[in-house]
Amino acid sequence: MRKSQFLFIALALLLSSLCSCSQGNKEMQRNKEIATKYHDLNTNDIDVILTDNFIGRHAKSLFTWNKEDHRKYLSNGESKKDSIINQIAEGNWVATRFIRTGIRDGKPASVEVMHLKRFENGKIVEIWEYYGCE
Repeated sequence: MRKSQFLFIALALLLSSLCSCSQGNKEMQRNKEIATKYHDLNTNDIDVILTDNFIGRHAKSLFTWNKEDHRKYLSNGESKKDSIINQIAEGNWVATRFIRTGIRDGKPASVEVMHLKRFENGKIVEIWEYYGCE
């Protein structure tokens, strides 16, 4: 193999590696954007951000919820607001730490929450939820 062929192949492999890494970074960034949109708590976003077979799991109680349960929760008339503290992405997972404020039993309440969100095809397919007060 000539030196120029070797250099060409090495350069092609390097560029291929960089492109796939860049593509992965773009996908992780897009997943973070969708995770952030989730915390807008807007019922109009549900079909855009959750898969049809979405499942949410509360880690301690083992309570689960699906896409329609989530829609009902957001549209139940109670005021809710999420404030993201930090968020990181790795592969098809996004971890989000946030404060949820709202009304519970007629009184203002807030709780620190951690979500681990798994993505498929640009939508959230699964959430593991952990409350800070447990």
